[in-house]
Amino acid sequence: MKKGFIRPARPFSQRLQQFAELSMEKFGQYILLKKVATGGMAELFKAKKIGIEGFEQVLAVKRILPHLSSDEEFINMFISEAKLIGNLTHKNIAQIYDFGKIEQSYFIAMEYVRGKDLKAILGKVKEKKKLLPVSIALFIAKEVAAALGYAHKQKDSAGHDLNITHRDISPQNILISYEGEVKVVDFGIAKASAHSKTTTGMLKGKLSYMSPEQAWGKSVDHRSDIFSLGIVLYEMLTGRKLFQGDSEVGALELVRKAKVEPLPSSINRDMPSNLEAKVLKALAREASERYQNASDMELDLWGAAFKLPSGDPALALKQYMNDLFKSEIESERMAERLASLKLGKELAGPKEEPISPIGLIRPIKESPEKPKKKEKPPKPVRASMPRAARGGCSCIFFLALAVSIIAGVFMFPSYKDKIPPYALDVIAKIKNIYQKQFGNPPDNSVIQDESPRDIAITLKSGRKLFWSNYFEEGDSYCTQKSEGKLCIPKYDVVSIKAAKK
Repeated sequence: MKKGFIRPARPFSQRLQQFAELSMEKFGQYILLKKVATGGMAELFKAKKIGIEGFEQVLAVKRILPHLSSDEEFINMFISEAKLIGNLTHKNIAQIYDFGKIEQSYFIAMEYVRGKDLKAILGKVKEKKKLLPVSIALFIAKEVAAALGYAHKQKDSAGHDLNITHRDISPQNILISYEGEVKVVDFGIAKASAHSKTTTGMLKGKLSYMSPEQAWGKSVDHRSDIFSLGIVLYEMLTGRKLFQGDSEVGALELVRKAKVEPLPSSINRDMPSNLEAKVLKALAREASERYQNASDMELDLWGAAFKLPSGDPALALKQYMNDLFKSEIESERMAERLASLKLGKELAGPKEEPISPIGLIRPIKESPEKPKKKEKPPKPVRASMPRAARGGCSCIFFLALAVSIIAGVFMFPSYKDKIPPYALDVIAKIKNIYQKQFGNPPDNSVIQDESPRDIAITLKSGRKLFWSNYFEEGDSYCTQKSEGKLCIPKYDVVSIKAAKK
């Protein structure tokens, strides 16, 4: 895009149409509302679980890709890890609610986080040619370290260490909610994939966040996660990847050497003086030289944050997210409302056909016995009126209308002057017809116009007006009658003469 060019916003109608065309898929007891992402191992959906009495729960469903569902070794490891990680309960770990298999697809249902992953956040900040605030970067890293410290210390019922290792700490697996919460996802899933058969390119995009021992194919422990978190912290502080080669092999070689170049303080001048040493300690090439547990790293990051401006870091992160993704938040809210309306229609269905709680499976209706055909009742015979009677009614109606017109003319004599001559002839003929049918009307049925007629005014249209008197008013000739003043424009008058008596 050219510098200074602003991409026009899509019309509201187009965005509305996009949201209205949301596709939904029934998957067991879940309704898959929208596909969020697709990876090398699984596809992630925003989903909704519908219960009785209008109960609804929005969650994320991760469905294993079909080509891995047939890998028995991978599935066995995946099942054992899912059972293990399902017992983790921590505010910085996305909770797992369900695990199972529907048809041929294994899935995990987990907590849905309304927000963005750290990769999207760093990409947005880079577009604005800025760096993530140091206080926010420290808070995110501290929360991830808290999640790792909790998971690494888990023991079984016999008191033995479970040795849980994430193995895939990267910006894609760190979610930030719009409320300022930090959540780590995919605990144990990466470990299952590491023990399965791999193909070329399957780990593409994750090599840059491996530890040196992981890149060499050696056995790893929880200190590998600490190194990966150090890479993420470096990227948040500098806005660039630490190990980015021209190819996968090149990136792998950089990870194995574990050289931190350039130093973060040379890029970000806002870093506290003691923060760089903590970052380099997490990025030590030898595992024995790093933090030996994530809890120690969490405490060190918390101490570094004290030297920054005071305030609630979670509240600051919430405000930062809402400012950074303001338009996206509004679009997502609109999409959720439209998806709820569409789902509501799916759930409601026709009134005569009840549906199951999940709203998409309708019970099969038993075919009722065919009702016997009812005999149609005979149509009622319409009584017809004789033609002669109908003709008489028409004549009476016509004559009544004529009488009304004649009476109106003679009851309001002031309007008689405005009737053209040809209309007076028609009224006279109607009057004659009336007299032939019903005789002469009573004397009081028509009021004669006895007003004096001293002046005859001829108009351009040929019409004549008879007034008793007149006077000029501006560009008009006027006369005063009992019902009020009457005026005509001078340019319509041809002549004014005395009327013949």
